[in-house]
Amino acid sequence: MTQGSLFAEFEQTTPDFNYLPRESADEVARAVHHGCRILGLTRGQFSLIDLIYSILYTTGPSDVTCVTWSAGIKDARTVEWMVNTDKIKNFCLITDHSYVNRQKKYAIALSDLFGPGNIRTSEIHAKFCLISNEDWKITIRTSMNLNANRTCESFEIDENQSIYDFYNSFVMETFKNMPAGFTADSSTVNRALSTSFNNLNSNFYQW
Repeated sequence: MTQGSLFAEFEQTTPDFNYLPRESADEVARAVHHGCRILGLTRGQFSLIDLIYSILYTTGPSDVTCVTWSAGIKDARTVEWMVNTDKIKNFCLITDHSYVNRQKKYAIALSDLFGPGNIRTSEIHAKFCLISNEDWKITIRTSMNLNANRTCESFEIDENQSIYDFYNSFVMETFKNMPAGFTADSSTVNRALSTSFNNLNSNFYQW
């Protein structure tokens, strides 16, 4: 029987609320600290890539995983630059399986940039980013895709080991159950997603 949802309960903490007069990703990143919870809305004046870049100045070199419905080639090349300049130690990407058909040329380019071993597909509309090293475990949950979008977007940032582990467990299952690279076949993706949810419910989260 397929387990259809995953959830975890965490102790509620009071988020940090701030008005940002210059409305920049750098201002958000300066508010990041150990144990923080930050909530935000933007008018699209900065992208998820901008936010990752700014946060990496706080954390130092880190592993980064992005789960997104769509990814633009310009933003992917910015990620490549961050990898080449050692701001990002390792980069992994999960996109929706429709991406390879919607953006075939981009999919080929991303595969060339990051290698099929660092890419997986799923049936996914969730968008989150994980940033980690020995000192930091950051989770960004956001409405933003990897590409810039000049509209109202939301983001939530937690520096919390348990929240990071919750999302990272899904990433690890997806990488284990899906073949490397971009996969367009919906039946393959659906089987892997069901397996991932079943494994997570059976082996990790017992409530």
